[in-house]
Amino acid sequence: MSSAQTMKTGAFRSLLVPVDLSPLSDRVVGRASSLPIAAGGTVTLLHVVPQSLPARARRQAEKDARTALAGEARHTSKALGPEVAVAHDVRFGAPAAEIADHAARVKADLIVMGRGVGRPMRDSFLGSTAERVIRQGHRPTLVVRLPARAPYRRPMLGLDLDDAAGAVLAMLFRVIPPPRPRVAVVHAHDAPYLGMAHAALSTEEIEEEEHRLRPTVTAQLARILAGSRPAPRAAADDEPAFQTHVRFGDPRSVIKAAVKQLAPDLLVLGTRGHSGLSQVFLGTVAGEILRDVRCDVLVVPPGRPARRRG
Repeated sequence: MSSAQTMKTGAFRSLLVPVDLSPLSDRVVGRASSLPIAAGGTVTLLHVVPQSLPARARRQAEKDARTALAGEARHTSKALGPEVAVAHDVRFGAPAAEIADHAARVKADLIVMGRGVGRPMRDSFLGSTAERVIRQGHRPTLVVRLPARAPYRRPMLGLDLDDAAGAVLAMLFRVIPPPRPRVAVVHAHDAPYLGMAHAALSTEEIEEEEHRLRPTVTAQLARILAGSRPAPRAAADDEPAFQTHVRFGDPRSVIKAAVKQLAPDLLVLGTRGHSGLSQVFLGTVAGEILRDVRCDVLVVPPGRPARRRG
């Protein structure tokens, strides 16, 4: 990490990195270490031991976790250098609740975690730990699936046309420092009245309506992107290049199809408001996307950070 990066106003000051100490944890810690972190910032490694374990097993799990985390912290500290502090802790309880609570304690700018192996039937009803952290923590969360061999070079942004778009873009700029690659921006336009009328409309009529709406939607999207700036006085090479894709249909289907076509290494989604991507992602689509896509997913959720308990 260069000194220029640490001076960036968008560099992270506090990262929370929950790890399950499985072999995939190396990917999570590696990705967190590759992000721009400010001088004087802190990376906190966290492991949650289930409270449901018998007392003897719980004590052994805590001992093993503290030993493993201490080793991981030493390795991470060497990678980040002396300007960044690396802390570690072990907590007991429900993983999602403890992660959300600890994120509030350390005032995390971003949670970086894996989705976890999970159990398909249980996840279909309750969601994965990552989903529950997103819902409970109300903080930007980067769910890591890929090895962190290089910075993100093929980001894709699922953008809604609401007042949260600026915050989503700002977080994207923080996660991907300069020089920035081209960003594929996908907007899924799903007009409710058009959807309800599908049964009564012919294919030609639907295509005509989409053709009529496209210039308006495209212009709105262009205004949002034109107003986005990584910093007030961004250098020329800091400015991102956007490639926009306006597609009509259910956001769930549009996003999944775009991921297959564009093969991003990072998918960025915002969740705020009550329309388009926002409304759907707050429901079951969050889990469906996290289960189905093979890339990393950055979620910028609505609401204020969760309050610290106790």
